[in-house]
Amino acid sequence: MKQKSIYERYTLKQQIDISKRAETMRTLNSELKKSQELAQQLTEIAKQTKIKTGETNAMSLRSSSWYSNVVQEQLETTENRNQFLQREVDDNRRTLAKAVHRKNKSQESWHRYEAIEQANKEEKLEQELFSRKRNANKFGN
Repeated sequence: MKQKSIYERYTLKQQIDISKRAETMRTLNSELKKSQELAQQLTEIAKQTKIKTGETNAMSLRSSSWYSNVVQEQLETTENRNQFLQREVDDNRRTLAKAVHRKNKSQESWHRYEAIEQANKEEKLEQELFSRKRNANKFGN
């Protein structure tokens, strides 16, 4: 069994790292989308909960005001969460791009190493063949 080179192992390690980061990215994007949809729904609810002019009593004003405050607090919390998630997505995207770049560089090194190893094997084989031909000529004549 052929032993894997250090370059090949490092490339595989980088690929695993990329897979993990991509999974994290998918999760973050999913959470961001859900949070943005929630913010949109809360905005719609806030628009619908405006106090209607006309005959209203103190109790309905108080409950409407309380409900409006709760919706606004949730909307503010959701918007803060959206900002946080967007920063996380951006950071993760940068980190993922760096990981892909590292993997590509390690893969290049791996291929360069394999090419050098193959060239060395071919050179060794050629020298061995040349040595055999020279020995065959010595003993054959």
